[in-house]
Formats: sequence, structure tokens, C-alpha cells
Amino acid sequence: MIKEEGIKTEEIKTETIEENDKTRIDEAEPLTDEELTDEIDEAVSPEEVLKEIVKEDEAILNRLVRLQADFENFKKRSQKEKTEMYQFASENFATKLLPVMDNLERAEAALTDASEEARGYIDGLDMVFRQLKDVLKEEGLEEIVCEGPFDPNLHHGVAVGADDEKEDQDIIDVFQKGYKFKGKVIRPAMVKVCSK
Repeated sequence: MIKEEGIKTEEIKTETIEENDKTRIDEAEPLTDEELTDEIDEAVSPEEVLKEIVKEDEAILNRLVRLQADFENFKKRSQKEKTEMYQFASENFATKLLPVMDNLERAEAALTDASEEARGYIDGLDMVFRQLKDVLKEEGLEEIVCEGPFDPNLHHGVAVGADDEKEDQDIIDVFQKGYKFKGKVIRPAMVKVCSK
């Protein structure tokens, strides 16, 4: 029986707390329209609300413009990288073919003194070599011109000599042809330069 009495007293205490809260809320005086308007005016005026909305709109617009510009830059950069990737893949292939071209030139030079019987072989080799040059030229490979003055951007000077018919710093002889691929030097020409 003692336990039951303890439970009853707890129930009575909670009921009285709830009743007291309700009476306090009921006893509170409601705000009049004037007091409510004054509180709203003091807190935030319509001009301030409008300014805040305009600021938020400008911030959102600025973010949108930046995002759009970033996206355009990303598209341009991606396109440029893709183009360069294709170009460098072709450049690598052309670079690997340069020794083949050198060997074909050597074979041609060696067969110029050959007999009349080997003339058909020489003509066939020449035709294949010209065809290879044409295909590589269409893809962007071009031979570096080795006439006139020495240009360190295009030529690699490996020897110096004297020649009365040439000016100072003119190219006398070419040891190995140089090539450009789409305007970029992929192998400079190895040359002998006149020095006076």
C-alpha cells in the first residue's frame, strides 16, 4: 500500500505543474496590433528586406556568371588538351619514322653508282621513298632548310670549317637532315658551319 500512495502523489504533482502552465498562458495579455507592428518595424523594415533580397540576387547572379565562365574555360581547355594529345601522338609516330627515312636516303645514295640491271630496283625504292615523304608531309612533317646562315633554333652545329665562297656563319655541309612537325622542331639538322 505504501508504494501505491507514492505513485499517486507523483501523478498529483505533474497534474498541478501542467495546470499552472496553462493558467500562466491564459493569463498572459495578447499584444495589440500597434504593439505588434512596432515590434516588426523595429526588427526589420521593408527597405532592409528588399536590400537583403537584392544582395542575395546579386550574389547568386555573380556565382552563376563565374560558374558559366569556369565551364567555358573547362571546355576550351579540354578541347585544347584533346587536340594536343592527337598532335603529339602523330608527332611521336613521325619521330619514329625519321631513322627509316635516313636509311632509305642512304640506300638511294649507295645505289646511284649501281649497274643498269639494278636500275629497276633503284626506281622502285625511289618511288616508295617519295610516297612516304608525301604521306608524312600531308600529316605535317617538313624538312628543315639548310641553306644560308646558321640558325641555332633549327640547326645543330657539329663541325666548323672554312669556305671562301660562303659568308661567316653560313652552313657548309649537312650531316643529317632536320625535320619539323606542324611547326615544331622534332630533330634539328646536324650541320657544318663556316667560320672566318
